[in-house]
Amino acid sequence: MAEKAQGTEPSSQAPAAVKTPIYEVGFHIVPAVGDDGVQAVVDKIRKVIGNAEIIAEGVPAKMSLAYTIERATQGKREKFSEAYFGWIKFATERENIAALEEMLRNTKEVLRSIVINTVREDISTQPRRAVFASDRLEGETIKAPARAKEEGGEVSETDLNKSIDALTG
Repeated sequence: MAEKAQGTEPSSQAPAAVKTPIYEVGFHIVPAVGDDGVQAVVDKIRKVIGNAEIIAEGVPAKMSLAYTIERATQGKREKFSEAYFGWIKFATERENIAALEEMLRNTKEVLRSIVINTVREDISTQPRRAVFASDRLEGETIKAPARAKEEGGEVSETDLNKSIDALTG
């Protein structure tokens, strides 16, 4: 009974399944495409992503940019203070990311983009921990500690010079 042939019994520990990396692409689309053209640009991005599993997506919405972005195209400089911002979270193999980044760089309708490696969970909906909470101070206003009242009066010039010398060393 103690004798068992090695390699004939199936292993009770299966190798861990290789997980597909999760990525998120964020992009600004130039406002010149208009509300109707935004979906066409998003469809181009989705086409390059291919058959990847789409986990979540933010529909592009027009927004003011924090600063004006300048871009040189066709011999003149364009300035943008607004853009449509959208994002797509997806699972795909690492090899597919280079093609996506190349497409985003070469698409004139995409003003800026970023592709990051992330996690599957939606961390934006997780509750945040309170920074300051205390039952002891509930409903009370925190007040500065009371100081002893200073008494004003005449100061001689010699006392003032001594104080200055003591402070400056």
